[in-house]
Amino acid sequence: MSDGKNVLLVSFDDCIAFMNYRSAFGAVLQTPNLDRIMACSSVFRSAYCQVPLCGPSRASFMTGRMPHQLGVLSNADDVFERIDPREIWTYRLKEGGYFCSSGGKVHHGYKPLKRRIHNVLYSDAQKRFTDDMSLPPGVERKRYHGIRGGWGTTDEKDDALYYDAQSSSSAIEFLTGYDGAAPFYRELGFFSPHGPRFTPARFKEMYDLDAFQPPESWAGGFDETDYTRETMPFTPWLETGDMTEWRYNVRNYFAALSHGDHHLGLVWDALQETGHARNTIVVILSDHGFLLGARQRFYKTTLWEQSVGTPLVIHDPEAPVGRVIDQPVGLIDVGPTVLDLLGLPPMEDSVGRSLRSLIAGGTRPERPVASYRFGNATIRSGPYRIIRYEDGSTQLFDLRTDPWTLKDLGRDHPAHAGLLAELQGEAAAHGLSFPIDA
Repeated sequence: MSDGKNVLLVSFDDCIAFMNYRSAFGAVLQTPNLDRIMACSSVFRSAYCQVPLCGPSRASFMTGRMPHQLGVLSNADDVFERIDPREIWTYRLKEGGYFCSSGGKVHHGYKPLKRRIHNVLYSDAQKRFTDDMSLPPGVERKRYHGIRGGWGTTDEKDDALYYDAQSSSSAIEFLTGYDGAAPFYRELGFFSPHGPRFTPARFKEMYDLDAFQPPESWAGGFDETDYTRETMPFTPWLETGDMTEWRYNVRNYFAALSHGDHHLGLVWDALQETGHARNTIVVILSDHGFLLGARQRFYKTTLWEQSVGTPLVIHDPEAPVGRVIDQPVGLIDVGPTVLDLLGLPPMEDSVGRSLRSLIAGGTRPERPVASYRFGNATIRSGPYRIIRYEDGSTQLFDLRTDPWTLKDLGRDHPAHAGLLAELQGEAAAHGLSFPIDA
């Protein structure tokens, strides 16, 4: 067994900041394994991606750089066509003597990285898992409705078909079999709760459909700009007020997250049983959040709170204390934090900052946390979120009273001018510039 600290990086896909949704929709989100991990870990309740889209976000948090600094702005952009793989922060671990092992979707895509890239970053072989985009013909299933049918497989022998079952089994095999002298870095990438949200049927049946209710604040409506109305389409069944369809889809989303949680629990248990737990840092995150019906949208890619908000949980075996941290942070801080916890040199070209002092129960100066999408930019600063759209229009929200970002406080609000200038300054520091007023 290694003498240095190991690292297990766990990535969910399209996952909300689950710790903030426990009973947001009436039905209680069931994640017992995440709950027990959070009980002995640092939980960042205000963590944000730097772009609410899979490929660019993963490129950002794996390099510690902003997506526009990388030139990775869409899922069609391949980060490794723009940078050398040695610029990924995990390469610092391999360079420092770590045994590095892949396992599921951490970089963009469900297939392994190209062999020439993989061999630079990892010490073991590529691994291939079957994604959940469709179920094989003949598999026993039940329709639970919602997007793409919300299918649930009814025979437990088919549980192994799922990507998460394959990725967790691979991780368990690694953890139980690894006995190298070098410390290890292991990735565990889950498919859940990404669509189509097919799961074993028992995860759907964990939830009473009728228990799902939209938050009362949604009934008061929400403010739009011409830009948001034209470029961020409403989800048709939400626009017509079809809450039955909403219940189907939120239930399926919760079921998919519970499915991923189940497999994470198996890996966590294996980690404890092998003895690696005493010196393994565990980082749990997602690439971005998801609008589960807020503002009549059911998708990602916007700069509203639930879309850019992500889970971030860091377990340090030297301080296995449950700690909730409300200070805003970014996924871009993950690489600098891990390197700091391991005592490895920092990333000179990263705009992220180490969260080590917060994990230890100390303090760190607050800073605005920026996110971008095409020509749109936002910061979370203190209790506020301000968004500037590419047409020059803005939205300002006070998250203390409006966590769903429904009511625009407007340009006349006393905080607006200062926050807009702060947003402009943050963007300029990241290599972007725009006038404060269009």
